[in-house]
Amino acid sequence: MVNQPLNCMKIKLLIRKYWLLIIIILLAGFLRLWKLSSVPPHLTPDEASLGYNAFSILKTGRDEYGKLLPIIFKSFGDYKPGLYIYLSVPFVGLLGLNEWAVRLPSAVCGVLTVFLIYLIAKKLFPGKKIGIFAAFVAATNPWLIYFSRGAWEVNVCLTLALAGTYFFLKFLTRSKFLLFSAFFFALTLLCYQGAKLSSGIVLLILVILYWKNVFSSNKKILAGSLLIGIMVSLPIILSLFQGRTGRLNVFSVFSYPRPAEYLQKQLAHGNENMGSLSYYVFHSETVNFARWVMGRWFNHFSGRFLFFEGDWQNPRHTAPNSGVLLTFDLILLILGIVSFIKVGWEKETLFIWLWLILAPLTAALSRDQVHAVRALNMSVPLIIILSFGFFSIIRFLNTTSRPFVKVTGYFLLLFSYILSLIYFLDSYYVHLPKHDSQYWEYGYKQIVQKVTPIQNKYKMIKVQQSYAQPYIFFLFFQEHDPAKYQKQAELIESSFGDVGQVEKLDNIYFSPIDWSVNRGEHNVLFVADPIRIPPEDSKDTNLFYQIAEIKYLNGRDTAFRLIEVK
Repeated sequence: MVNQPLNCMKIKLLIRKYWLLIIIILLAGFLRLWKLSSVPPHLTPDEASLGYNAFSILKTGRDEYGKLLPIIFKSFGDYKPGLYIYLSVPFVGLLGLNEWAVRLPSAVCGVLTVFLIYLIAKKLFPGKKIGIFAAFVAATNPWLIYFSRGAWEVNVCLTLALAGTYFFLKFLTRSKFLLFSAFFFALTLLCYQGAKLSSGIVLLILVILYWKNVFSSNKKILAGSLLIGIMVSLPIILSLFQGRTGRLNVFSVFSYPRPAEYLQKQLAHGNENMGSLSYYVFHSETVNFARWVMGRWFNHFSGRFLFFEGDWQNPRHTAPNSGVLLTFDLILLILGIVSFIKVGWEKETLFIWLWLILAPLTAALSRDQVHAVRALNMSVPLIIILSFGFFSIIRFLNTTSRPFVKVTGYFLLLFSYILSLIYFLDSYYVHLPKHDSQYWEYGYKQIVQKVTPIQNKYKMIKVQQSYAQPYIFFLFFQEHDPAKYQKQAELIESSFGDVGQVEKLDNIYFSPIDWSVNRGEHNVLFVADPIRIPPEDSKDTNLFYQIAEIKYLNGRDTAFRLIEVK
């Protein structure tokens, strides 16, 4: 009884001390959990695959192909580390197989990311109250909000990398924390293929900057940390020699050299010869790849990517007409860079600068001109620099002796930031579902809902084949018995190194649809988009019966048509 009032008093003191941080964490949770099942408007094939494999592990202990408790999962012919799947298992067990259960692990990690950024900023810059500003910027950052609201393995990877970073910084004062740092950095490899480079960059910077601390630390702690790192990441290390490295050859920029004919035309245009000095200086593949990589690297620092358009090459990776930062962050970034330079070239600032400079390499080495997923690691140093900009404004307003300037300044700051945040939230929560639902494979859940009640009426149902992997949506939304599916699971591998396809699930066949041929197949249910089943060639009610028409969320364009040939 004596301890109960003391515990209540401790809780009250903690709330009083950290009330602002608690509010920020609650704000972060709200922005990541509100309407989680419906925004984004549909599961991607990868999300459905993660969820169904978690369901399969829960029910049978095996993945969809019948492999017992794998560390690396086969997914559409690609291979991906399975930590996210195992994190999803308890959520699927508690909530069932649905959007909430699949996305919730990422959302929870998104909130933890905000807290970890607070801890890291506070550890790096203890006397400047940067931690609380960094937490607020992180809580409202479009980049982090966006990838916290889907089953993105890269988001969980970022959380683990931040945990590894924080414990490394703790290790500088207490050597035992190196063990925890090694554990969390190694876990990132079990979560996301790109972590081999993204987490490696952060760890390498830390080791180089603090090498004296590392090599002068307790030898047992150092050896134990290396052992933990190797043991945890061993399955990923072995996968490098087993051909399970993901679609590296497909996505790497180095897999796309210029055709010989194109190069010959370039040389002929300038009367230059292969092997000449001008060839090596201007036209060689080494120069060409360097130009491509640097161009992609600079794209991630452009205003177009950061503030105005986001990932313009992959519309699924950003909200429409929005960058990965808020528009008002343009001012904070300028002020933050100036303030950060004034701090000086200490190890702490060098760590953030090097992190910012090297983080886009993961994306720059890929075939895409810009890639918000692979560059997510870049968000952390940007947030810390933005928080310096925020802090500089607050410090100026607090030190000014003019009440009018102070009141006006706070009003403009609050108004501008809230306006920028509302613009993003409107773009994400309102415009994205309505205008971009086609990018999220919208319609497949609705197909399953329409087909399932009448599936047994047909001997054959033909669904338009697609690299959107329609079979996985039937498995997911029908909660198809994993033990039953494992007996019939068969992936048709791609001949050119990309993902494969499944062609049959019970009486459902996933195949190309040519309506000029298929329209003569009687007593078959066809599911396809209006290009494959043209409305003008299937409106005769004596020959065809339209069971349903599924429209995108804009209410205008048709996603799929379900047609029975009588």
